[in-house]
Amino acid sequence: MSSIFNDFCNLIMIDLTRIPWYKKGEAVVMKIPPFWIREKCRGCDGTMWKLRGISYNSMEEARSRLETRRQLRKSFATEQAPNVEVYRSELRTLDELQQDEYNTLMLEPVLHVLGEGELITRNRYGVSVLNSSSLCFVDVDKFPLSFTQKLLSFFGKKTDAEMLLIERLRCLCREDESLGARLYRTHRGWRVMLRAQGISPDSDRMKQLFKALHADPLYASLCERQGCWRARLSPKPYRVGMRGFPCPDSSDSYDSDEIIDWVSAYEQACEGKAVCRLVECFGRSISGELVEWHDLATRARIPDLPLA
Repeated sequence: MSSIFNDFCNLIMIDLTRIPWYKKGEAVVMKIPPFWIREKCRGCDGTMWKLRGISYNSMEEARSRLETRRQLRKSFATEQAPNVEVYRSELRTLDELQQDEYNTLMLEPVLHVLGEGELITRNRYGVSVLNSSSLCFVDVDKFPLSFTQKLLSFFGKKTDAEMLLIERLRCLCREDESLGARLYRTHRGWRVMLRAQGISPDSDRMKQLFKALHADPLYASLCERQGCWRARLSPKPYRVGMRGFPCPDSSDSYDSDEIIDWVSAYEQACEGKAVCRLVECFGRSISGELVEWHDLATRARIPDLPLA
């Protein structure tokens, strides 16, 4: 996988201080803080506390916010009648979230910056993930059969779920001439790449598309909360015979020998495997460097490679 990054993609190595959507005081397009630290400890009330500190500016600020979070948690645990709403509001402020936002952030190291609103991170399983604000992805694990199709299947007339998904995409593209779609087969389902006018991860139009394509509900919720779409670029470790990823507790701990050795072995194990395979394209053509890069990174156009 590293050869694809270096030889074909012309990726820009990170200077986090120069990424405009990380500047303090400005709207954060993607809720993926580049600096973070997390900690587990036994609290004064005997329970296990999960603490974190995040920052869009520096590790020093992230550590300071973790300590502030510890003090807030301690005060909450010892007060006679703690105000839950005030406590939650203070936590959201620490995480630079709006007061009505769900208090969840993606704590992943940023590996590469492809452009504004286009990042590659490594998730907690060790795989590389594209986080995009311009290229829509829909994760489809199952495409259900209708009652009639199930009944026909019972009497021996088999119905292919992939063909149903293809027909649904054709129909959506006929109804919306601005819509383009690319269908990919994955190890246990499908990936749909979409591009259309006026869609964003939290838009009503996107919710309609997620519903029409029977998107995985957890994936759909994650995209809405994080303000971007996500697409796995490398195989799942267990599918290539790798042990679990030794996920660090802070964003500045990914240069340890253990992590470097794991990533090196993982990239070797990924050789000869593909993440997805291109099946068919629909509607308006979806093209551009990001599409080409996705297909190269996932080996989507190399026939007969096992999907992992």
